[in-house]
Amino acid sequence: MHDVGFLRDWTFIEEATRVPALAEMVREALVRAVFVRDDRALTREIVETLSRPPAVTVKVKDDGEIRKLVQVVNGEEGASTLGLRAEDFHYFRTALGVGRDREIGLIPRPRTLLTYDWLVPEQRGLQIDFGGYADIEFAERAHRAVAQVGATWKQLYDRALEAGHYAPFVPTVPLDFALGDALWGDAPFASYQWEFHFFVQALRTISSYGHRTRIGFEAVSNHGSGYDLLHAVLPLADEFFIPVAIALRLAPKPAARKTLTYSFDDGAKLVAALDNLSRSGRAVDWIQVADAVAAPMLRPGMAAEAFTAQVMVGGSVSRVTAMEKALDGLLAGFKSKASDVPNPYDGPADAYRKTAERVARGVFVGEVRLPVRALAELQAALKAYAEQTAAKAGLIASARASGTVSAFPVFESARERPRIYELSRGVQQIAKKIPGSVFVSRLSHLWRDDLDYVRRVDLLRRLKLEIDAAHVVQPLVRL
Repeated sequence: MHDVGFLRDWTFIEEATRVPALAEMVREALVRAVFVRDDRALTREIVETLSRPPAVTVKVKDDGEIRKLVQVVNGEEGASTLGLRAEDFHYFRTALGVGRDREIGLIPRPRTLLTYDWLVPEQRGLQIDFGGYADIEFAERAHRAVAQVGATWKQLYDRALEAGHYAPFVPTVPLDFALGDALWGDAPFASYQWEFHFFVQALRTISSYGHRTRIGFEAVSNHGSGYDLLHAVLPLADEFFIPVAIALRLAPKPAARKTLTYSFDDGAKLVAALDNLSRSGRAVDWIQVADAVAAPMLRPGMAAEAFTAQVMVGGSVSRVTAMEKALDGLLAGFKSKASDVPNPYDGPADAYRKTAERVARGVFVGEVRLPVRALAELQAALKAYAEQTAAKAGLIASARASGTVSAFPVFESARERPRIYELSRGVQQIAKKIPGSVFVSRLSHLWRDDLDYVRRVDLLRRLKLEIDAAHVVQPLVRL
């Protein structure tokens, strides 16, 4: 659940069902009304609350500034100690409404969101801009890095190569994400063999009491009770503390790398090929798949077949050569192959940003995780749904060694809240009909009402109240 303020969203919905005027609304109708800010179903006060952004945004440069902000929000220090000019100090106090018995919370500001912004905005809150928090330190005798959360993934990738390392995880949807977006946003980082959390060895954080804290260990392998805690809280890290840096496992820079591009004119041939590869035990760096609608977003001017699969392999020269021959056999059924298409992640930062801007024009509503064998079925269902809703639909996906696929439907549609909600609901319905698939998004989490899931979320809420009793980090919203 990599989502901005999930517990805040959940609490808002739970509390709203206790309001007499809203008690008769079913959960799904209420979630829709909150998301689209429907003034016909909600009171004017609630709509105003949902439309109100965080009161103040502060750009931070070091841990000391964050600790001071936490202490001010906790009431341990006055805002005058922030070192603001008189007019800024007055604005700060007025905008936040600093006073007795006022809950003022902190929330990180995502650099880039894949799907949509907050369901329920931070109330009377203080937003932290980590844009200038972008230092990256590489270990000298090991393939590790400690990166501040404001550093972009592209900065890590490029600088790692320069230092003799290799960042083995890539974004499935190539937007210009910051590393922190994987903690408090929805950045889809992963490799063919591992999910993003496998590469996270530790988090450096500021607690809700202003203390420096560390979760996990930066210099040991991914085993032990410390990592059990780290990976348990990683999907909701920003609900409990303020992450400021991530210790990441890297790989040695390979002697040779090659990007192979396979085109398929039939979805059945593609899924059979990907299934063959996952069963073979062969390891590649990553496999990215795009259908004919999404491919031009990623590679303009390149002729698009029904599906295009790009495969990255690395290692010694002999291994790369052997892997290419093996892949040609395992991915049998392709219509054509190209060995000279540039790696989409290796280009200059400016070129990568241009691609990111082009891809960002599409409307993404979330991730569908499903067996690789069902990928063509999902694409066909999306195509049929697009014809019904007059919203051209494409698909960007990454394959996993586990035999699963992370697929991201993308629509050419207006960025209007009712429209986004409609498309999200449509994808949810499609995923429900495909065995073994699940739709992962902030809305889909809120739609769920099975008892076991509700119990787990309630446990997280109670844990948050223990760790963050002052409601400093993304405080729970009250109606």
